[in-house]
Amino acid sequence: MPGDLSFADTSHTTKVNGLPLHYHDAGEGPALILLHGAGPGVSAWSNFSGNFPGYAQNFRTVLVDMPGFGKSGHPEEYDRSYLQYAADAVVQLMDELGISKAHLLGNSLGASVAVRFVLAYPERADRLVLMGPGSALSIGLFAPRPSEGIRRLMEFATAKEKTPEKLEAFLRSMVFDQSLVTEELIADRYQAAIDPATAGGLKAMQVANQKFPVEGELWREAGQIKHEVLITWGREDRVQPLDGAFVGFRLLENARLHVFPKCGHWAMIEQRVEFERLTQDFFAAG
Repeated sequence: MPGDLSFADTSHTTKVNGLPLHYHDAGEGPALILLHGAGPGVSAWSNFSGNFPGYAQNFRTVLVDMPGFGKSGHPEEYDRSYLQYAADAVVQLMDELGISKAHLLGNSLGASVAVRFVLAYPERADRLVLMGPGSALSIGLFAPRPSEGIRRLMEFATAKEKTPEKLEAFLRSMVFDQSLVTEELIADRYQAAIDPATAGGLKAMQVANQKFPVEGELWREAGQIKHEVLITWGREDRVQPLDGAFVGFRLLENARLHVFPKCGHWAMIEQRVEFERLTQDFFAAG
């Protein structure tokens, strides 16, 4: 497996529910599906391109642009909760790719989708890695809510004029190491964030969350999950503060918790070497 996997060489698009679903696919071995977080301009590639070569050495690795993100389409209005719609899209993609069962690794929103997937399709999931799960599973106990990162996100999302400066403020709340927020990253995410299709996807997701509020409260059902779970968190996470880890950790019967020091919301980027080693060892143990 080459050490550098390009966007173009691994890019594929299929249709789910009549809408495009974009993904990257490389490697051989047990299947591993990576699900990205939310936020302006995010995609599977922006979250996981740095991890793609490492995982693809040992797994058939699939990076999915979830509905309404990256190059994937979205309905004008969701007929079910966003988490359920995205989980259904993932299982349909697995059917098309001939994947009967997969490990799942999700960041933030992607972690919440992974939990909904396991609840809906327990026989299709193997081991589960949840990285800074969103509020669907984590409940704040001590740190003030909304967090700094969520406030920065909403300041950009609700602004009449969506400026690169507002997006930069959000991105800087995501990381401990500020040098990771480069001019190139800001420019790439900004161009994606102001794309009308991407903006429409975020809006449709927000409407679905308001329409199906209880469906997003996965902590109500988390005790049903018997799968082996690894929860990871950045100690300096300013989007989903660390105290949010403990409810899910307590409710998930077979959960472990690993906290990375000097790390924000993007553990897979800020602590890439340790994160990949830890998660690959966890998957291999199954």
